[in-house]
Amino acid sequence: MGSRAELWTLLGGFSFLLLLISGEGAKGGFLRESQGVCSKQTLVVPLRYNESYSQPVYKPYLTLCAGRRICSTYRTTYRVTWREVRREVQQTHAVCCQGWKKRHPGALTCEAICAKPCQNGGVCVRPDQCECAPGWGGKHCHVDVDECRTGITLCSHRCLNTAGSFTCGCPHDLVLGLDGRTCTEGSPEPPTSASILSVAVREAEKDERALKREIRELRGRLERLEQWASQAGAWVRAVLPMPPEELQPEQVAELWGRGDGSNLSATRCCCWRRG
Repeated sequence: MGSRAELWTLLGGFSFLLLLISGEGAKGGFLRESQGVCSKQTLVVPLRYNESYSQPVYKPYLTLCAGRRICSTYRTTYRVTWREVRREVQQTHAVCCQGWKKRHPGALTCEAICAKPCQNGGVCVRPDQCECAPGWGGKHCHVDVDECRTGITLCSHRCLNTAGSFTCGCPHDLVLGLDGRTCTEGSPEPPTSASILSVAVREAEKDERALKREIRELRGRLERLEQWASQAGAWVRAVLPMPPEELQPEQVAELWGRGDGSNLSATRCCCWRRG
């Protein structure tokens, strides 16, 4: 009996300890959840609204019953109608502390107010207190932090401060590694899609220039050929007694029989070359 009583006492103490721990956890969670909330009030708010419902409608009519008697009966139909409903609901309202505000009128949480907005990605976490993004400092996150002067080795060779960040540089005989901080010997990082595209564009421009040059050369040859053809045509017209297009077949044969076949063959040759 004594051992059983001690066991119950031990279990009771253990249960009380669990309740205490869970209560502290819930209290801490409530405090974290309701940051900036000074109090919460539960109010009973009367509501009045209209709702729709199906209302039965009884329609009487006459019918023929047993024994050939006329009976009166009714049929039930339904229609949609509206009615006013009154009820009371409980609503919880949060009251923000000084320096805090609600995000919207019905919100149960509060957010801090910073008279001057936080800059460069900073967040207002307390009244007039900003939490700055990496690389920025100051009350309103408006001061650039010089990472190169923090005393921490960030780059293997040269450190260059930028707005909100930093970059690393290397001597001429070294290249920056893939980590962006260490200088190593060898070729730089593999080409990116942008560099490949630029190379392709340059190659296309070279091909275009070569094509334009070839077109200009062909046009020059065509102009020289047309000039030579016009000169040959003028020479043929000067040799023949009449224009070639006016010669009849018998006249061509006569010229050929006179011994002017050389001139005629030259004319044919020139015309064939021109065509």
